[in-house]
Amino acid sequence: MNLYQNLVKTAERDPSAPAIRFGHQTISYGELLSRTNQLANGLRSLGLDENSKVAILLRNVPEFVISYYATLALGAVAVPLCYMCLAEEVEKIVCDSMVETLITNFEFNDLVRDLQNSMCSQIHRIIVSEAPELEDVVQYEKLVAGQSDGFTSVDRDKDDVAVLLYAPTSAQMVRGCMLTHEDLDWNANTITDNYGVKPNDIFMGVLPFFAAYGQSCVMNSSVKAGSSIVLHESFIPGEVLKSLQHEQVTIFFGVPTMFVYILNHPLIYQYDLKSVRIWGCGGAPFAREVMDRWNNELGARIYEGYGLSEAGPVVTVQLIDGPYKIGSIGVPAPGLEVKVVDEEGNGLASGEVGELIVHGPNIMKGYYNKSEETEKVLKDGWLYTGDMVYMDEDGYLYIVGRKKDLIIRGGFNIYPREIEEVLVSHPLISEAAVVGIDNKYLGEEVKAYIKQKPGSNLTEDLVLEWCEERLPYYKTPKFIVLVKSFKKDPSGQILKNLIEEEG
Repeated sequence: MNLYQNLVKTAERDPSAPAIRFGHQTISYGELLSRTNQLANGLRSLGLDENSKVAILLRNVPEFVISYYATLALGAVAVPLCYMCLAEEVEKIVCDSMVETLITNFEFNDLVRDLQNSMCSQIHRIIVSEAPELEDVVQYEKLVAGQSDGFTSVDRDKDDVAVLLYAPTSAQMVRGCMLTHEDLDWNANTITDNYGVKPNDIFMGVLPFFAAYGQSCVMNSSVKAGSSIVLHESFIPGEVLKSLQHEQVTIFFGVPTMFVYILNHPLIYQYDLKSVRIWGCGGAPFAREVMDRWNNELGARIYEGYGLSEAGPVVTVQLIDGPYKIGSIGVPAPGLEVKVVDEEGNGLASGEVGELIVHGPNIMKGYYNKSEETEKVLKDGWLYTGDMVYMDEDGYLYIVGRKKDLIIRGGFNIYPREIEEVLVSHPLISEAAVVGIDNKYLGEEVKAYIKQKPGSNLTEDLVLEWCEERLPYYKTPKFIVLVKSFKKDPSGQILKNLIEEEG
């Protein structure tokens, strides 16, 4: 099998159907396949084959989709790079993955030069679009010019690696998830089947395609179903709102931060968003207060799911025709086995908190060139997620927090997410992050970092009073720090290990 065949089948079924809407461009599936094949032929002319790896450093532009599927057509491995990450982190990924070819555009010229000068980088072939003629790069437009628009893809086994996906961690530790053609096809099938995606659906393509969420739940799912994608290079709330209405978008997948910005946009009620039938959210914990506001003020449901890069990413889904339980991340996706286990790996009863482990056809082969790291998370075919959850009697799962974030204060287990939920329910607080700090008497103490809403005049005393009324004494933060901003990973999760630098 080859994931590229999903594009071929869709294009053959209806070549005139719109695949991509980008600015004033509309690219049909027939044109998308032709342009993909031309690039695949161009890459082959440069000597690339099924043993190659191709890094893609692009925003959500048509060339990303084309480069991704052209790489897969060759039987090569695609390595999407995070353009939102620090240069040193991108450098680590390039060095760890050992890619030799990079497809990018002139916007990232400075970063590319840094990569070229890196001692560990093996990149010797750079393909740049929208660039002036340079001696040491291949112009994308010249590479595809005159190439045949027909291509016979390299057949791959279902467990051959298709994408090397680097989950956001830190510049000190990068880990490439080896996702196979089967992993990614299963994810696309799961999204299209569960949400009933049809060719006349229109996806909003604002989640970055370099990450598993946007790549699988938007790009690959749309291609699988023959739907179209409205591409946005970045998330600008006002532009997204205009696009939702003008393009009559039917499916929107986003992270909680996006929903907050949309909900708080001053012109939100001037836009007609009734065309959207699926509002899907994942990537980070969703505050109950925001969920309630969305449901009450916009009269629309948000379907919160759960996933992680190591699963490519889907683990749970919300059943469209099932019970709607606010706060739940849904039920295990069809075909997956999940367990909630204790420290010894024993299964726990409904309502008991433990680590979520997953087994199924979408689990990565492992971390690239990191056998020890792989052995920590893959045990007997089960993926240990590191997320603490509980399951109710109906089989719905609820996230409590990250295992590594657990705070133990005087013998009490405290999960930061509960405290963070209380904090962001305050009318003057926009975001919060809770961590544990060392305490020689209690083991750890609770510390909260808070970003207040613009124009607010929040004080530590007001925050403490709010918490004391809503939390047991041992969960009430001992220390409150107001910050101007939080550093976040591409999925919108606050990087707690970097908060101190912001304080």
